[in-house]
Amino acid sequence: MGLTTRAEWHSLSWQNGGRKIAEFGWKLGRIPPPLSSHSDAKLRLIAEYLERYFPATLVSRAQDRQRITLVDGFCGGGRFTQDGSIVRGTPFLFLDAVAKAERDANSGRGKPLVIDAEFHFVDSKKDHVEFLREELVKTGYVAKIGTSIILHHAPFEEALPSILSRIEARTRGGVGRSIFLLDQLGYSDVAFETVRRILRFRAAECILTFAVGWLIDYLDERPQTVKRVAPVEISEDHIREFLAMRDEWGGRYVIQRLLLRHIALATGAQFQSPFFLRSKEARKDLWLLHLSNHLKARNVMVDSHWQINNQSLHQGHGGLEMLGFDPTLDTSTAPDFWFGNRDQQVLRERLAEDFLRRIRDRHFAATVPYLGFVTSIANETPARLSDIDQVTAFLVDEKELDLRNANNSPKRTALPTYRDAIAAAREPRLWSFDRS
Repeated sequence: MGLTTRAEWHSLSWQNGGRKIAEFGWKLGRIPPPLSSHSDAKLRLIAEYLERYFPATLVSRAQDRQRITLVDGFCGGGRFTQDGSIVRGTPFLFLDAVAKAERDANSGRGKPLVIDAEFHFVDSKKDHVEFLREELVKTGYVAKIGTSIILHHAPFEEALPSILSRIEARTRGGVGRSIFLLDQLGYSDVAFETVRRILRFRAAECILTFAVGWLIDYLDERPQTVKRVAPVEISEDHIREFLAMRDEWGGRYVIQRLLLRHIALATGAQFQSPFFLRSKEARKDLWLLHLSNHLKARNVMVDSHWQINNQSLHQGHGGLEMLGFDPTLDTSTAPDFWFGNRDQQVLRERLAEDFLRRIRDRHFAATVPYLGFVTSIANETPARLSDIDQVTAFLVDEKELDLRNANNSPKRTALPTYRDAIAAAREPRLWSFDRS
């Protein structure tokens, strides 16, 4: 749903014995619901992502058409109130981003480019769909409703088969360029089987909210709990394992690491960016998961988190620890990482040390394709590709790494490309950062 605080309201309802304490939503004739600071951060992150997505994918000047499908699986009514003003929800972020990308791409271009976008806005509540329809009409989109803008009054997973069929019909060779925004309620409205179906298209991406804090807090061995977590393929054995850890020192951190591994395996996504957006309102942890099979797509999302620093959170120093962990870890050694300037400095220091350790421990003196190395570590760090390149160049300059070109000859420059290869230097300086 247009990135609201539904999971927070759901949590409050549970805490009150299942009683519905307030009605939150959109209805014709009423003002839109308020936008919390937490949800505002999510909206800004999505806007940043879309701003960077199209320049990263529209790379050929000879291209004259780019087909893409944008799906908002829990779209809501498309508008919010904030400080007395009306602000855009995600349906309008999608529409505006495509229009801007097309304008920008055609600036100074001889051969015009058309972004052939199809939008699917899905919500299970009729009032929400009707509210969004009226907002679209008022904004001048009436002629596109039913053609390039398709409204679905249905649960997302019921609407999905027809959406996937349309994506398949619009593409060739299984490419299926598409962005699925799935701001689900809690953690089980979107089954992992659904994510796997989406990612069978090579150029598909999912942005999935996952209420990890609620999941950890409400786990128990009752049959209704086992049934509730079945869509995310958490078994009874998983539950027992998590419960045994939950009350131990650092237990929540370890459970989160295990859940990340589970999500990576269960969704089949080669690349993930599981960063927190911490809710001040409900005081719970919420992941905004970006799932894709393309390194460039992941980098666009990671860069977006850096752009809204002090809103996104990664627990750790920024080195190669995101999916790796020590079960005996003292969580005081895993500080909050807020994507700020100081975090960037610490990240590069940690990455330099971790790169050398990884290459020496796993590859010894062997030469490693640089692209393969970057691909292998991408999920373990909040670093951007530019950070990884700069750390690699630093280590080459320090004579800790050897950098070779496609002909296996030493390179004159330290900055790597994806055609290059790296290896531990035969006579390293045994460099390390001074931490005094």
